[in-house]
Amino acid sequence: MADANPLPPVPSTNTAPIGLTTPLLFGPLFNWALYGILLVQTYVYSYNFPNDKLYLRLLVYLAFLLETAQTFLTGFDVYHWFVAGFTNVEILERPWYTPIDLPIMSGLIALIVQMFFCSRIWILNKRLWWLCLLIAVLSVTQAAGAFWDGFKALQEADVVKPSLYLWLGSAVFADVLIAVAMAYLLIQKRDNEIQFSNYILRRVVRLIIETNVLTSTVAIVTFALFVSFPDEYYFIAPATVFGKLYSNTLLVTLNNRIYFRDHPFPGVSRDSVYHGPTHPSERRLSIVNPSSGHALALRTNDTFRLDTLSSTIDPEKGKATSLLQT
Repeated sequence: MADANPLPPVPSTNTAPIGLTTPLLFGPLFNWALYGILLVQTYVYSYNFPNDKLYLRLLVYLAFLLETAQTFLTGFDVYHWFVAGFTNVEILERPWYTPIDLPIMSGLIALIVQMFFCSRIWILNKRLWWLCLLIAVLSVTQAAGAFWDGFKALQEADVVKPSLYLWLGSAVFADVLIAVAMAYLLIQKRDNEIQFSNYILRRVVRLIIETNVLTSTVAIVTFALFVSFPDEYYFIAPATVFGKLYSNTLLVTLNNRIYFRDHPFPGVSRDSVYHGPTHPSERRLSIVNPSSGHALALRTNDTFRLDTLSSTIDPEKGKATSLLQT
């Protein structure tokens, strides 16, 4: 019995070029994979740090909500391109929601995360205020370029080169400056006499350097693909994961405090660490500092908050002032 609604025949000519379909497909796939990682990271954060300061929790959940919205919009794009527009090559040229979920939302998320790291630099060394101001200006500039590119693409259904240059170029410079500032702080504290505090700072700073190098590398690759292949859409694949990399960077940095709970200090045996109640917010550590022999009673949820590192090390004197902020 013949099918009453046969599928349309696949055209033998006018097929979509691989340079168009490949980034439109693989970009969202990588985006969704990173969203799965972000989902797990958000759960880990909410479970382990329920008593974080309100602004940190709002920052995390705002980034997660924005990424969730971007994931749904990316799904709508893929549906229109490869399902509703099946066999229609011309429909692949339509941006649909791409101007919103790619430049606009990615630029907004990048602004949030870069300003977070900018505030960390300010807390760790207030003498770098001028560098923090420069990073903030670059971060706002990249967000403005992203919004410009997105709104122009909604009107013209095409990529606007000046705005794309402004967006990606400013993002690269902001990430590089963040990494350089953290590298400077790492070198500055290398000879710090307080080994316990120095250990915490080194791990946090090294992680921030690595993550910002990653985001800046992706931005450079996106920019290079756009310049090298201006008539192709290769740059869309790395650009699609831009926002997810920033949000995962934020969560990795915050969740890295769990490491300090399980590995409090080099040379400290597991017998030196006492875990109290099972809930992370109520656990306490009792650690013997090998350099001084003094015991430190630490509450894990408060001790290793990134926003208390300013009270951990005095940038001017290089001395530990307080390991707790209650």
